[in-house]
Amino acid sequence: MKHHHSLDVLFAAARQERRCAIPATNTDAKAVARRVREGSVVRVFRGLYAERHYWNMLHNHDKLRHIVRALAKQHPNWVFCGPTAAVMHGLDCSYRFLTPICIAAPPGSHHRSTKQLKRCPMSHPDVTVVDGVRVTSLLRTLFDCASTMSIRYALAPLDSAMRNGKVSANVLLAYPSSVKYSRRRAQAQHVFDMADGRSENGGESEARGTLDMVGRPVHDIQSVFRCLDFPGRTHRVDFLWNRKDGTKIVGEFDGTRKYVDPDMTGRRTIQEVVDEERRRQHCLKRQNADTVRLYYDELDDLDALVCKLDSHGVPHG
Repeated sequence: MKHHHSLDVLFAAARQERRCAIPATNTDAKAVARRVREGSVVRVFRGLYAERHYWNMLHNHDKLRHIVRALAKQHPNWVFCGPTAAVMHGLDCSYRFLTPICIAAPPGSHHRSTKQLKRCPMSHPDVTVVDGVRVTSLLRTLFDCASTMSIRYALAPLDSAMRNGKVSANVLLAYPSSVKYSRRRAQAQHVFDMADGRSENGGESEARGTLDMVGRPVHDIQSVFRCLDFPGRTHRVDFLWNRKDGTKIVGEFDGTRKYVDPDMTGRRTIQEVVDEERRRQHCLKRQNADTVRLYYDELDDLDALVCKLDSHGVPHG
């Protein structure tokens, strides 16, 4: 492979600025194209490139940020919005919304959206700068996500904004009524009302949003039960429903990771983890709390999910 010092400089600058590389000359563009054919460089967006070994080390959200920073360098007047802005703000956002990249466009704009780029009609967006990139403000970004995405996916950015201290509950709840000319204000307000910073991760937020969609909204999250076997110890559960007869249902979400992730197992064997879960569940049962386990894949099959919830007696909203 022919060595090009200018490409070394090009990719080094891109890595330092945490963005994709943008060939500036025809010579560099041809040299990059050769490296793409040879496999050492990948084309990740139109006109944007990255070294394969470097790109493969990045998580999906960081890959998007690299692309956005490069696009902002090419188009300094662009304003990124929606889920793209949510990722730039450092919020939880499902990988399913990483593409197309969303940019604000004046209403009536003649520019068309593509598979890679979505132009969202928006007049006079409230703009802030994150990592040198112009994006819609945090609250406007949350509103756009809440008003355009299903509740399943819209809740995660709001939960994470509260969890990470980016916005207070009072400010969050007051914002939807301040947005002018929105046809989806009621939907956005509902999602804003559901937001809860106690949610520990985006998966739990998706599960909670889905449970609301199927008419089984949870009554509380991260509830604490005392441990009957070991004084001073407690059991914290993901979701909680209260039945009319005074009994409870505990919802535990995505329990598979706790069996295989060393950070969660504390280096215990799978059998030790399973035994501990059984003791925990039995302890909850002695406190009139049944347990239903929910897994991420089940969120894609709502009919089966409803049947499972009904079989455990989860109350309707």
